[in-house]
Amino acid sequence: MMSTSTTDRIDAFRAHGFFVARAFLDISERAELRRACDVALVRTRALSRETGHSTPRISLLTDGVACFQDDPRALELIAAFIGSGRVCALLSGLSRPGEQDAPRLKDAHYYHEQTRHDWDGDWHRDSQFGQADPEIERALVATTTSVHFRVALEDDDRLEIVPGSHARWDTLDELRIRRGADRTTPDMPNAARVALRAGDACIFHAWSIHRATYLRAPPRRTIDALYTFARPTVRQWTPPTT
Repeated sequence: MMSTSTTDRIDAFRAHGFFVARAFLDISERAELRRACDVALVRTRALSRETGHSTPRISLLTDGVACFQDDPRALELIAAFIGSGRVCALLSGLSRPGEQDAPRLKDAHYYHEQTRHDWDGDWHRDSQFGQADPEIERALVATTTSVHFRVALEDDDRLEIVPGSHARWDTLDELRIRRGADRTTPDMPNAARVALRAGDACIFHAWSIHRATYLRAPPRRTIDALYTFARPTVRQWTPPTT
């Protein structure tokens, strides 16, 4: 799905839970952003035998001080990008009624090819993390919005998503897979693969049913920022006591 206008972008997100903005970054922008992200990846791999090797992503913000201590300008460049008006413009209009339209950044990750082994990721909704009770999760899916913005710095076809799943609860088969013992099955009904060319951006609802496959080759270099849309704070007036 390609965004050709604001209306097309919002309509695609409402219907399918994702859209792709082709050629969001040009060659020079992509190279500059990759160099900045690779600063963190190279240092993380040097300092850890696990993170960056057996794991498919590193945090660019949570561990930012340690990752970028030799090159703080790289972190500044990444922060400026994920907080830019250009990125936020793609998120505009995606919030639910009653939510503030201004996105709130939660974290940013750099997805890379791990060095140790390949595996298939679990099917999941991000909403399930920390939510053991499916009914609590179901209410969260129905009332809130959380969005991934990711841009591929090399070709990346690892993401699979069930279109439209962000706007409804699971079918019996989906729930059995997502919360059962066969979470890595390739047989998720109606799943679609989202193939990004280098420079393409994908925006998808974090509550969608999705997963990725994690391979040692070809190289993967994809930056992913997670945003939420907060509900406005309502202050209740309390009458003064006498």
